[in-house]
Amino acid sequence: MQKRALLLSLLFVLCHSVLAAEERLAPIEPPMVSIPGGQFKMGSDHAEESQPIHQVTIKPFRLGKFEVTIAEFTRFVEATGYSAPHMCIQMAGKQWFDNIPTENMPATTILTRSQFEPATCIGWNGANAYVQWLAKETGKKYRLASEAEWEYANRAGAATRYFFGMEETQVCKYGNVGDLSQRAAIKRDYDGLDTANHVGQMPCDDKAEYASIVGMYQPNAFGVYDTIGNVSEFVADCNHDNYIGAPTDGRAWVDGDCKERVVRGENWHWRAAIFSARNAMPADMIGSLEGFRIAEDIDGNSAEQQKIPSAFEVELGQAQSRERERRSKLAELTPTE
Repeated sequence: MQKRALLLSLLFVLCHSVLAAEERLAPIEPPMVSIPGGQFKMGSDHAEESQPIHQVTIKPFRLGKFEVTIAEFTRFVEATGYSAPHMCIQMAGKQWFDNIPTENMPATTILTRSQFEPATCIGWNGANAYVQWLAKETGKKYRLASEAEWEYANRAGAATRYFFGMEETQVCKYGNVGDLSQRAAIKRDYDGLDTANHVGQMPCDDKAEYASIVGMYQPNAFGVYDTIGNVSEFVADCNHDNYIGAPTDGRAWVDGDCKERVVRGENWHWRAAIFSARNAMPADMIGSLEGFRIAEDIDGNSAEQQKIPSAFEVELGQAQSRERERRSKLAELTPTE
């Protein structure tokens, strides 16, 4: 009888351990916002690569409220054994950027301070592998956004230089970009390197020196955070020199030279970019300024679902609160300093 009880007890412990392990390795589903369908004029006359301006029809879809974090990508690595890159082009020593080890920590840089910062040093292939795994594990139609969807969601109905308007001094309320705090930190940490001479700077202070915890700035009208800065974001599209022949139905443009993939949005190292700015990176390049966010196909004009915040969202909220408290104690830098 005692042996049977002991066996049952051991079986219970084993089952509990297996279930706990499965729970630990389950995907962290990203907080999403619903993006309504509509039409918009994509592109601008500010640069040749953003022309011709053309009308695009977007179906309703969901988009990650935040850029995918280190915590989320690390869960993917732990669950699958994915071989995350061990080298990454990032700030190093007295140089602007160099290819240096990531110290065996997936999706991080030597400047990382929080697991709730965006996942970088993963490349386009890492981002795509992540969304494929997330879709398979959850049964949902997760994917990378198309370039058209990204611009549409970033604008959120606005036609101005930035989704909030035109004034550069207001940028730091809405995103983590190359600004006064970033300039001071790089001069301090990198032997006097001056970003004002290298890439310019925005005339404001967002209180972040390098990458920031996601969601620290004001969102756009759709409730999407960090499209102006923090990290640039890989989308699904292959690179094209301009929009001649681009799809008009919002889908990703995946023919042509897929050795390079489009990235949208600017990052903490550079000045804020206007809504139409485009860039591209080799698909196999592993850099510290590029991350991604999740898109999801939905049926019809589905409204955003209300749900109890996940453990991830609670922990993220706590990290954001601590960071806001820390920043509240920092002196405000001005362009004269």
